[in-house]
Amino acid sequence: MTTLALLAALAAGRATGAPIEETLTDASAQLLPLAVTNGKTMDMEAADLDGDGFADLVLAVEFGQNAVLFWRDDRYVYDPDALPQRFTRDSEDIAIADLDSDGDLDLVFASEDDMTNELYLNDGKGRFTDATDRLPVTGTSNAVVAFDADADGDADLIFGNNGVNLLCRNDGSANFTYDPDALPQLNGTTQDIEVGDIDGDGDPDLIIANEKNNRVLVNNGEGVFTDNTEAAIGMRVAEETREADLGDIDGDGDLDLVFANVGWSNFPPGDKILVNDGTGVFADESVSRIPFVNEFSLDADFADIDGDGDLDLITARIAGGLSRPASVLINDGEGNFTEASESFIPSDIQGIGIDVELLDLNHDGTLDLYIGCHLPSDFVLLG
Repeated sequence: MTTLALLAALAAGRATGAPIEETLTDASAQLLPLAVTNGKTMDMEAADLDGDGFADLVLAVEFGQNAVLFWRDDRYVYDPDALPQRFTRDSEDIAIADLDSDGDLDLVFASEDDMTNELYLNDGKGRFTDATDRLPVTGTSNAVVAFDADADGDADLIFGNNGVNLLCRNDGSANFTYDPDALPQLNGTTQDIEVGDIDGDGDPDLIIANEKNNRVLVNNGEGVFTDNTEAAIGMRVAEETREADLGDIDGDGDLDLVFANVGWSNFPPGDKILVNDGTGVFADESVSRIPFVNEFSLDADFADIDGDGDLDLITARIAGGLSRPASVLINDGEGNFTEASESFIPSDIQGIGIDVELLDLNHDGTLDLYIGCHLPSDFVLLG
């Protein structure tokens, strides 16, 4: 796969590679610098940061040093010189995009408790310069996304906050301006933001995953968003959502929705499946489409893990103490999911799962699974 094709696939948020046909194999010790991933990985994103055609890994670490792992000699190698080493913030989320239009990929980290989000510009070889002073906003942030909100050809930024979410417009050279009129001034505790054209009008809309009331914001085509929650998903029972993902689960050409839920605030756990009617109006069909599991889900990603042409569901799980850190649910092709974790996840894999990513981690053409863990350390499971 060419570098451009790899970047396009990663940007689309969908894994590429041959399907997984048997139980995954734990290759964490062979492929990862385990000491670097030893606890509290909150997010992992993959992209070719040094232009060699292979996907590298970026880790957001809670109260630790964020890390870049480069693919070198058939394994991932930690490079302490890639990012400035003077910060150990409460990093929660990562956005990767070419923010300054120079042809390489830059990094943004969202930070929660210390309220300092970070921007790093790439020199094209995977060395990053701190440009945080170009971000005009701060906040208690758990989420960040980079995408072209206003169709001007560059990537803008949205930070999801405890409070009001903030959109910063890019001038094309990674100089950002806060636009207070871009998003409705709604208070919440946002944990994730997903971008996709949910209403079929050709522009990117937003799913805002909150700790209490999730929201749907629709784009007017110029990067100004309106709250359409009540019409899109109705007045839902309060749920504590940590992640959302969009994907066409039933093959009808529109984007459906999953909410990965926990129950720490006495809201009921249980992931939710919402099916799109093609106009951005969703019906909650969780009871008939997904098995109820009394565990907390910290992440949920749609991906075709078994290669049959439909989107399956991979989740990061917490079941109390160290237990299976991820689950796999298989799609029957019509958007109905069946638990199949034992067929894919080795029984001796134990951890507290925070993040899951499905991609070709060892660059052999077959899909693999990365599990970011709060304990003990991250896992690479090869297909």
